[in-house]
Amino acid sequence: MTLQRGTSELLAALPLAFGGVTVRVLDEPPAVPAAAGAVQLVESLPAGCVVADVPQDAAALVPLVRSLLDVVAAREQLEGDMLSVLTKFEVMQEQLFSYAEELPRISSGDELQIASGGAEACQRATKVRHVVYLGYLAGKNCCEVVAHHSFRDGQTNEVVLDPVLAVDGFLADVLAGEGVVVRDVPNGGRLGEPGSVEQLARSQVLGVPVKFGADDKRFLIGALVLVDKLPVDDGRDEPPRRFDHEEWQIASSYAAILGAVLGARKSAELRKEMSMAEAIQRQILPPGPPQLAGFDVAATYAACGAVGGDYYDYLPLADGRQLVVVADVSGHNLASGMVMVGARAMLRTLAAVYSEPQRVFESLAASMFADLSRTERFLTAAAVAVRPDDGGVEYVCAGHNDLLVYRAATDRVESVASDSTILGFLPAPDYPTRTIQLQPGDCLLLYTDGITEATDETDEMFGDDRLRSVFAQLATNPSARLIVDGIVQALDQFRRGRVGTDDVTAVVVRYHGKGRRR
Repeated sequence: MTLQRGTSELLAALPLAFGGVTVRVLDEPPAVPAAAGAVQLVESLPAGCVVADVPQDAAALVPLVRSLLDVVAAREQLEGDMLSVLTKFEVMQEQLFSYAEELPRISSGDELQIASGGAEACQRATKVRHVVYLGYLAGKNCCEVVAHHSFRDGQTNEVVLDPVLAVDGFLADVLAGEGVVVRDVPNGGRLGEPGSVEQLARSQVLGVPVKFGADDKRFLIGALVLVDKLPVDDGRDEPPRRFDHEEWQIASSYAAILGAVLGARKSAELRKEMSMAEAIQRQILPPGPPQLAGFDVAATYAACGAVGGDYYDYLPLADGRQLVVVADVSGHNLASGMVMVGARAMLRTLAAVYSEPQRVFESLAASMFADLSRTERFLTAAAVAVRPDDGGVEYVCAGHNDLLVYRAATDRVESVASDSTILGFLPAPDYPTRTIQLQPGDCLLLYTDGITEATDETDEMFGDDRLRSVFAQLATNPSARLIVDGIVQALDQFRRGRVGTDDVTAVVVRYHGKGRRR
């Protein structure tokens, strides 16, 4: 066995310092006991042992020689550990240089090219038979084979992978975890079902999830799977080599690289889609209030995210009246926005056909029931039908917030409660209307619960009572726009800069009286 230079020098000095003491370095413990008249001391080393024979007439030297041998063993262990650390550090340096060279190449191209480049680079670094990158299809709870690189040496298993793999067994464990998952192939057996990625393995299969993001905002992109470590040289009679910490580390590193690159791509694509959806949603909102003789109308809308689930509109009914609508889809994300766009299109079509607000809402409920049920969403809505220079307005509601009515004569705010069914619960609900007679100076407020359920830093809600009070104070203003802006200002002051968690929509309809203008 080979010793460190300092250790060899120390052992060589022992016989010179202590006459009669002999020292030997062996690959394994001695089979023959000490010679007659000597005490044999054996100290294990990381590879082999050191044997010292001390004359019996120098027995006083035994503790000292034993202590020196202990020092020798500790030194060899320390030197060995340091060498191992340095070796691993050099390997890590090589890997870092390799990653730095590979990253620009992996980062270019489309998703297929990125995944293929990452899988190929990982195979070169780990020297395994197969590396497979699987893309996770969240909506279908399955994975598709995006890239598969294999080492062809005549021994490679010709198992054909299914293009789409169910998330179960080994793959389910990989995707559900945060680290490396390894499975051994049983003697004479196989792993997984025919066509699965485990079927490729003859010895071992290793998988690591590919994710993007941090903390609770991490999302699953796919999985990187390594199959069977290649033998050294020919290795036909060599037992299968096992995955060790080096393969674990390399696989995890390439999974992190793929997660960062693919995740950034997907995030950029999603941001682009959300930006387009936001633009579309804003474009479908009315460009301005309707010009109605005797009335002043104003509205505000603010989504809590890029795309919201609130909606307001001014729709001409078949009899010439104007239907002022406010609606709210459950949720405030892209899916909610898509449902709202569909509801808008349906409302505009129905309003052009029917003169009665009741018929519009009942037809909307029947038309959207299947879609709302399938997507597990619901829709609330409220509307007033207004005729120019006519204070008699017709009100219809589908499970929406109470309508607030300011009466100028009494300087009080009345609530018109809703006891009707929200859209999406029943296939054919009834939506009776009621007539509200407005006098000059009276004012209507249609709004969504993003206002009343807004909270401050103590989690206190803005609430119905506060909204009624704010509305009563503002409703004396002759301008509907100033009333709406005042409500938004009061809400912002209440929240004190806190970001809202729901969309905010409000529409004010103020009646000036027949023949009057603001």
